[in-house]
Amino acid sequence: MKLSKTISLTLLSLTLGSYLHAQNIQSLAGTWQFSLDPTDQGMKENWQDRSYDKTIALPGTTDEAQYGGKTCGSDFGILTRAYKYYGPAWYSREIEIPSEWNGKRIRMELERVLWESRVFVDGKEVSVQDALSTPHYHDLGYLSPGKHRLTIRINNDLIYNIGDKGHVYTEYTQSIWNGVVGRIQLKAIEPVHFSNPQVFTKVFPCSLQLMDTLMNTSSKKVDARITWQLTERESGAVVFTQVTEQLLQKGANVLNFKASMPEGIKLWNDVTPHLYQLKVTVRDKKKIYDTREIEFGFREVTTSKSKVLINGKPVFLRGNLDCVHFPLTGYPSCKVEDWEKIFRIYKDYGLNHVRFHSWCPPEAAFIAADRIGIYIQAETIWIDWWMSVEQKERKEMDTKGHPQGLGKNPSADRYVQQELTRMIDAYGNHPSFIMQCIGNELGNSDFEVMESWMKPLKEKDSRRLYATSTARKIMPLDQYMVTHYIDGLGGTRGLRGGASTAWDFEDVYSRSDIPILSHEIGQWPVYPKWEEIKKYTGVLKARNFEEFREQACKNKIEEQNEEFVAASGALNQIMYKYEIESFLRTPSCAGIQLLSMQDYQGRAKR
Repeated sequence: MKLSKTISLTLLSLTLGSYLHAQNIQSLAGTWQFSLDPTDQGMKENWQDRSYDKTIALPGTTDEAQYGGKTCGSDFGILTRAYKYYGPAWYSREIEIPSEWNGKRIRMELERVLWESRVFVDGKEVSVQDALSTPHYHDLGYLSPGKHRLTIRINNDLIYNIGDKGHVYTEYTQSIWNGVVGRIQLKAIEPVHFSNPQVFTKVFPCSLQLMDTLMNTSSKKVDARITWQLTERESGAVVFTQVTEQLLQKGANVLNFKASMPEGIKLWNDVTPHLYQLKVTVRDKKKIYDTREIEFGFREVTTSKSKVLINGKPVFLRGNLDCVHFPLTGYPSCKVEDWEKIFRIYKDYGLNHVRFHSWCPPEAAFIAADRIGIYIQAETIWIDWWMSVEQKERKEMDTKGHPQGLGKNPSADRYVQQELTRMIDAYGNHPSFIMQCIGNELGNSDFEVMESWMKPLKEKDSRRLYATSTARKIMPLDQYMVTHYIDGLGGTRGLRGGASTAWDFEDVYSRSDIPILSHEIGQWPVYPKWEEIKKYTGVLKARNFEEFREQACKNKIEEQNEEFVAASGALNQIMYKYEIESFLRTPSCAGIQLLSMQDYQGRAKR
């Protein structure tokens, strides 16, 4: 009876915690007042005190609202934005703070912003954030109940000198949009609250550890009661409960919870992506302060000499590159269902892995990958030697800012170090997040400097594998490498042996001391399909395809389009098959990454 009563009280506490959590959140999605600021006069003229005569829907972008310069003609080699705008834009609306939030600190979340957001409350500036890969969290302080004017200045110009060819900030695949495209909400923070709980798992034997900082901003010590409940995500079955007590001093308090798990815990991998939900509630005798729900899986990532190991077993990573191809919106989706659809297609094609080339996706992609069973590699940047100099012969390849390599570029250095840490803090609990490196082909960077950035991350958080760069150079820190060439050993991809299948790359892969994945295999072009032009109904237009079609008309071959598409597609398939099979014949190969399954928009590739 006593045990039953304890469990019932625990469940009631957790239920109330979820209800109170919902009551402490207010969505800001909807219509906002809006104004462009093309000459950047807003800060000088105190536009935060103005009302704006235009409106815009958030989540959304200026492109979707058709603000900015209307374009004509095509951009060379890429899709073309119908409307372009670079620079500051101002968003404003009235908010109402409920009486129940009196005495609580207010935080605003802007989930996906390009690039800098500056926030004002009642005309007073309160916060500035500039992350690209993670949400912007703005501390609005303590606001009195009633109405307030909230204004956001968003600047999509080049805030740090990282160039405009890497996929995190580019017109080449997504677009350099202005707006907010994910969650927009206020949250009331209780005096006692969690900071950023991080879950660590072991599988032999199975255990769980949660580390965080519990904040107590009240005027006194708090006798806290912390309730832990672990349930299976699919069945909802409770597999573990526990209650701990902790005296919280004023200020920051270390929370370090460890527990052995009962028998029967199901492990997470790409074949059986079993997930659990950990619900943690902190309260005292009178009230519930905070509740966090964390969806995660029990898994460990390690390596052998040549393979990535998931829960001690080797896995062959069969991956695709994601270069931010969302031509209808011009930005990546922040909806879990969209990413689940994408990753189910991956699975239908036999893939289990994705490399986000020089960018990191929104949280929705990690959630979907957790549930579908996809292994993620996330990155931050792409700066190679050719981006640092003027491209006189090929003006379309000239890179804005001519950024120098990392370790020689204080602006980009500062951004990358902050972004790497932010990515781990935001997405570290996701079992799908198994690999992280700084970026793609960082050929003119200082690798010793970059390695020094990765060392503390690797030492602090062993939940994934780390590498300094994709391709170019292998460093002692690297736990894996994705590359097309290993210095001193030779190439790791390509076509050999004519029509024969009696060859592989084992002579190269077998001499590596870490797992090697083949870098950007494929890249075989196909002929563009004119029928697809009409599918570009969103913010990005296939005007380059229209020009190609006009050229085909002049050459009197337009009517042969279907035949050219079929023939080039058949050859493309043969070449992909030929190359992929060479890695399956290579015992020491750790995996492959395709460039890519989908069209590389603007280059007519498949």
